[in-house]
Amino acid sequence: MVVADVPIGVLFLLAFSSLGVYGIVIAGWASSNKYALLGGLRAGAQMISYEIALGLSLLMSVFFLVGNVALTEVICTGSRR
Repeated sequence: MVVADVPIGVLFLLAFSSLGVYGIVIAGWASSNKYALLGGLRAGAQMISYEIALGLSLLMSVFFLVGNVALTEVICTGSRR
């Protein structure tokens, strides 16, 4: 049962997992302190830089092993092995 087969399924999952960056930046902004805002921006920048490396390594490893990044292909290929 698949609602929608997204051809970039792995990237779709990474996009939803990276929404936490907004929470940290908004928390720094909501404190009404410029140093907390700068700290929130710095923490957000660090999270983005780590997510870029994580996303590339995850995407490339899945693509090299399976040959496709669609979630249905990854699951079907993994169950055949």
